[in-house]
Amino acid sequence: MKIKRAISLTGFSLCIATTAVQMGGCSAVPKPAEADGSSRVPANDTARVQALQQRVNTDRKLLLDNSLLRAQVDVLQTKLNEMTTIVREALTLPAAPRAQSAPIPVPTPPVAAPQSMAIPNLPAYAYATNPSGVVVRVFHSFARTEFEPSEQVAQALRTSVRGAEQIEVSGHTDSNAVNPIDKLVAIERAEKARTWLINNGAEASKIRTKYFTAGNFLVENRTPQGRSVNRRVEIGIRNQQLAGHGVAAGN
Repeated sequence: MKIKRAISLTGFSLCIATTAVQMGGCSAVPKPAEADGSSRVPANDTARVQALQQRVNTDRKLLLDNSLLRAQVDVLQTKLNEMTTIVREALTLPAAPRAQSAPIPVPTPPVAAPQSMAIPNLPAYAYATNPSGVVVRVFHSFARTEFEPSEQVAQALRTSVRGAEQIEVSGHTDSNAVNPIDKLVAIERAEKARTWLINNGAEASKIRTKYFTAGNFLVENRTPQGRSVNRRVEIGIRNQQLAGHGVAAGN
């Protein structure tokens, strides 16, 4: 009886030991997985850096192009607003015969000589003398650049450029702000006047051109009449034979 009991206790002890070993194996910390680095790409790879730099440069160029387009749109919008204002003012002006239109108030040029041979019914400031020669002005319609003087002004120019020592041609606009569109208008007005003068007897080597995109107005620029005078080409002719002689002409 004692022998059987000893055998039973021995078997029970073995079972407990086996169970303890199995439980110990289950509670062990698992071995971490090892990552496969075969597909890794270095962060500072030359090709990737160049691709990133190219993308940055492309984005910067797009931003610059967008900024330039916005600036051009702003200029065109400003010009459109000015044109709209001019049209509205023109539509609200009362109709009146041309002969009854009020004359444009302008101060007498301090250096101009008296017009001893003044021709009536001609626009103011078309022709003026000074100590060195004469100044002839030709006026333009809105946004027009063609140089088309009247026959009287054309004849005065042909006479004045003969023997001239120097001729200065300047193109003007009625714009209050500098912008690319009015810059081109002012340049074309001056250059087309220069071409006309050369074709009518002036020496090309004695002609100098310049332009004024905005400002440098001849009269007040807030009215349609004033703006029509400020849109002009001024031709200063240095010719001592004409200095101080009163000859008037009109556009």
